[in-house]
Amino acid sequence: MGASVDAVERILNYRFRDKRLLEDALTHSSYSDATSYERLEFVGDAALGLAFSNHVFLAYPMLDPGQLSLIRAANISTEKLARVAVKHGLFQFVRHNAVGLAQKVKVFAEAVTQEDEFVAHGGSMKAPKVLADIVEALAAAVYVDIRFDLTTLWVIFRGLLEPIVTPEALQQQPQPVSSLFEICQKQGKYVDIKHWKNGVKNIATVFVDGEFIASGSSDRKDIAKLTAVREALQRLSTSMVVDVDSLGIDEINGSLEIKEAKQKLHKLCMKKKWPKPIYE
Repeated sequence: MGASVDAVERILNYRFRDKRLLEDALTHSSYSDATSYERLEFVGDAALGLAFSNHVFLAYPMLDPGQLSLIRAANISTEKLARVAVKHGLFQFVRHNAVGLAQKVKVFAEAVTQEDEFVAHGGSMKAPKVLADIVEALAAAVYVDIRFDLTTLWVIFRGLLEPIVTPEALQQQPQPVSSLFEICQKQGKYVDIKHWKNGVKNIATVFVDGEFIASGSSDRKDIAKLTAVREALQRLSTSMVVDVDSLGIDEINGSLEIKEAKQKLHKLCMKKKWPKPIYE
């Protein structure tokens, strides 16, 4: 444990006053001879969320609460934090007696290394929650050690979370399920995602206005859904024209007020799940 503490302190670039906090953060609940990270994880989840909320609130003053929530979710989700743990090899420093846990982490780590690009919303395999728990417990250990100073926590911990998902990155890699519903709502179409099982496999199928579009399968229900939705988006992109800026309204009298009104109307229609407006 002494060597693990030293190694993680180097990764964090932070020396703990109370090293027992870091020892606890590196102890799984299956290791019965010491205090586990469960209490720290509880604090770390909230502290990391608030520290990141402060960051995006100050960094992006023009974004609305919904956009800020999307950025926060992409950066501190289980999928993202698990990839942080893989990137820095944190699991190797955790003491545990859980049968099969190391193998589960190994399989996920191998899947992550084969991803072609940065993944903002989950890859081909569900992340083991233990990896995200470790990152949250480490955040809590730092937070408690620095006497609950959120600003200092973010200064210390930000480097571990890099690369930070930005609004630009989210535009390039939008949340697939939300994108599917938004695209179809703008076209006045109804989306239905159905789930069923074929043996041990979970099957997800996507229907638009009652017509089958795509399906996906996986051992995990959420991964099957994600696969089906991504396939549906790919197929729909070739058959549906989705361009909310092609209506020509922005050019009427060159009026900024009309442009802002148009944006507000579109936002209201999406919120109410109404078809997109038609301008004459």
